Amino acid sequence: MPRLSIDISAHEHHQLKAMAALKGLSIKDYVLSRALVDMPSPETMTDAEALAALKALLSPRLAEADAGDLVTTSADDIKSEGRRPHVV
Repeated sequence: MPRLSIDISAHEHHQLKAMAALKGLSIKDYVLSRALVDMPSPETMTDAEALAALKALLSPRLAEADAGDLVTTSADDIKSEGRRPHVV
């Protein structure tokens, strides 16, 4: 799972912690709820919104495929790569 790390002051951390606690959320959930405010949740999307989101996701990929910009790696190779330990 990807990670996000940001440097904040002790005061900012205390503010975030307090705001999250007031909402009954973890700091992570509080920050994500504020940062991703423009993104509707899949549970509340209308069919039209879900279709538009899917189209926005797939359109660039379809354009790459039409241009011949394809990945030739097999699914098995991708799974093997994902299982291999990565050194950071």
